[in-house]
Amino acid sequence: MNTAQLSRGIETMTKPNAFAHPSLRDYLDPANGPCGSLLAPAFDLEFADYDELTARGDIDGAPIVLPVNTEHQAERLRAVRATHAMGLIVAVTNDVTGHSTYFAIRSGANFVVNIAISIERQAELLRTQLLDHLHSARDTRRPPRDVMTPRRPQEPPRPRNLAPTREIRRPATPTLDDFDTRLLSMLRTSMTVAEIARHNYLSERSMYRRIRNLYDTMGVRSRAELVRAAPRDDSSAPVVMLHG
Repeated sequence: MNTAQLSRGIETMTKPNAFAHPSLRDYLDPANGPCGSLLAPAFDLEFADYDELTARGDIDGAPIVLPVNTEHQAERLRAVRATHAMGLIVAVTNDVTGHSTYFAIRSGANFVVNIAISIERQAELLRTQLLDHLHSARDTRRPPRDVMTPRRPQEPPRPRNLAPTREIRRPATPTLDDFDTRLLSMLRTSMTVAEIARHNYLSERSMYRRIRNLYDTMGVRSRAELVRAAPRDDSSAPVVMLHG
């Protein structure tokens, strides 16, 4: 699934709100900002300072974009995270050393956008993260499965004098998007989950969630089963992004 398809997937839902610190107004400008493609046109963007973000009670899990280029800004992000524990917080850095990225993740950011790296690649990763976040939020509001779907009636017992028939089902081949294809390639290597998360600019918590989703898609329960079950394709080598 490419970036355009992810954007259309987000736009088919009710257009949600996103919040950003006013200092990022030029970065997030859809026309000329270096990060203008991250949220527009899928979100209604509203600018609010730290005090407003911590005081407002109507944000309700909306994405929040904050600058993190100093330890002080990382601490302000930590305060916003304490107020909005379930929100998706995106940190924007201009980081060639990795320090600001570390401060942002340590303070509770789910995702780090580093404008020192190609924005097109980061936009693809962020839109995948946003789409997952929106779907997860919708899933938490669904009623339990046994309320939504009536139980299937039990089949009557088969007469003993008839030979049982065996139903043969062909296993379905799962369809993976670009991100999961790269994730699958990385999981085949000796990289740890922490390393995979760092190379994709995600928190470990978010990466573990993506890996669990991949397990469900592939019908496996562990990384070893995933490697055995996945068809090998040498053309899908992992894409590794490094700082600097």
